Amino acid sequence: MLGAMLRLIVAIVIVYLVYRLAKSFFLPSGKKQERFPGEPTPIEGEDMVKDPCCNTYIPMSNAYKASVNGKTCYFCSHECFEKYKTEKRKN
Repeated sequence: MLGAMLRLIVAIVIVYLVYRLAKSFFLPSGKKQERFPGEPTPIEGEDMVKDPCCNTYIPMSNAYKASVNGKTCYFCSHECFEKYKTEKRKN
């Protein structure tokens, strides 16, 4: 009698553990971030940099990167970089 009861308890524990494991693999976690109506959705992306010539903000990955007087500057295009260089020479 005691052996049968022990086997039943072990079987119930094993079934429960299998259930929890299967649930974690196949079902979504159910944790959803609560949002308020009208709240803007956060945008995941990259850093924006400002072009010192035309003051345009552009994603860092799309920027033309150049070193000016030992300082790294980001430009929206090669043309803005050339314009910036010529303006710096005048000053």
